[in-house]
Amino acid sequence: MNRTSITAAALGLVLSAAAAPMHAQAIVSSPVRFGIMGGATLPLSDFKDVAKTGWNAGALVTIGVPLVPVSFRVDGQWQQLQGKTFVGNSPGGGTLTSRTDFRIIDGTANVVYTFGAALPTKFYLIGGLGVYNERAKDQATDITASSTKFGLNGGVGFKFQLTGFATFIEARYHNVIHGTAIGDVGSSNAKSLQFIPITVGITF
Repeated sequence: MNRTSITAAALGLVLSAAAAPMHAQAIVSSPVRFGIMGGATLPLSDFKDVAKTGWNAGALVTIGVPLVPVSFRVDGQWQQLQGKTFVGNSPGGGTLTSRTDFRIIDGTANVVYTFGAALPTKFYLIGGLGVYNERAKDQATDITASSTKFGLNGGVGFKFQLTGFATFIEARYHNVIHGTAIGDVGSSNAKSLQFIPITVGITF
């Protein structure tokens, strides 16, 4: 056996030994993972006219076979957004200040497609259906209006696999059908409530 053959055989053994732990870890990895997440929520369209950037927090469960690109995820998020302050004329003269704050609790079921499932850094697409409970509260009168609607969501994310857990960052567009029906906040002719949560999280 010449030197080139010996070198090639040795290199093959080294690569096989390095890849074995990663492959074995992928095989024994649990198909069910839990996680937590949080970040900022950006209002869009008519919603942006009455609400400021808010925050979100949530939890998730993912179901998928290691090294298979398609998986499923169920999650729930709490979105809290402070309303913008508007100043107008009161009936008795003077000025009247009003502000409506918003809370959205959603639960979504999603399909996730991951590119480069065997790599430590992964790009993925996510999308699905959800149920959204919305509440609008007038801070001057404490009057509250609430409603539960259906909606769609879709987005992109990056996942970073570490030993025993993973971190991720993602952005998802949510479209709540007829979402502006809560207290007729914003434009009464709007057909949906739209927002984008930008979140970071961890799964284990």
